[in-house]
Amino acid sequence: MQVSCSKSCFSRYSQRYNMKLLAWLDGCVFEAEKLRIELPYVMQRIHTLGGKAYNAERHVEVLRRSAEELLGFATLCSARDVERIAGRLVELSRVTEVLSVPVVMRLDASGSLSFEVEQPTFGAGGYLRARRESGVPYTMPEPVVMSQTKASIAIDDMADYAVHHLGGERAIWVSAAGDLISRPWRPIFVYYKQCWFTPKRYESVEFEVAERAIKAVGSKLLVRDIPESALDIVDEVFMLDIMGISSFATVKNNRLLSSMTSRVASKMEPKI
Repeated sequence: MQVSCSKSCFSRYSQRYNMKLLAWLDGCVFEAEKLRIELPYVMQRIHTLGGKAYNAERHVEVLRRSAEELLGFATLCSARDVERIAGRLVELSRVTEVLSVPVVMRLDASGSLSFEVEQPTFGAGGYLRARRESGVPYTMPEPVVMSQTKASIAIDDMADYAVHHLGGERAIWVSAAGDLISRPWRPIFVYYKQCWFTPKRYESVEFEVAERAIKAVGSKLLVRDIPESALDIVDEVFMLDIMGISSFATVKNNRLLSSMTSRVASKMEPKI
């Protein structure tokens, strides 16, 4: 089973391979740790493997739509530009081609476009994270845009920290009406009676990757309102981001399985 690397593992790896993560800002390349973006921004996190940026065209579409809604303008950057810049940054960062590497694309309120190479996962392709967390329902508002933003990242972190004192590690978002909330960049799926359910369909890359993987294993996916009370009886629950799947070990007092989630993860793109 593939797992994400810890900071200590990453430090040893970077020293061994002389790796230095880089960023690109309006044509200038420099060390990623020096990148500072003070203004509000919209962003997409891109899965790269072997120097190839996957789903670049859809990532650009989502970024443009979100930028137009929030900032009033869109980037002229094309999918081919994204593939070229992301691939070159990963290459210059000296990350081995056998590892999946996330690259973040941001467009800020001034119109500046940036790319940042993040730590590799120590896995190749989509994977199931070894660590299974405990989830706690937490009331939150439904996202209003398709892309992550500077604000949404802080809100995601706030919700997760808010459930720590309740004995949980990850917040499972619930509306004021008591139904599960999904997010375009972190959609949620539950398995019950041989069928997968999710509360909302999105045109995000993350949702489409999950949907393709579920169909690839021959399972049915239904989009339905999911009441919080269903968490007491469902068999499995997972969320995913662009790099991999996180399966929940428990939600409230319900101990969950992960066998069907593991099958979905085995079909998650990209694969080598």
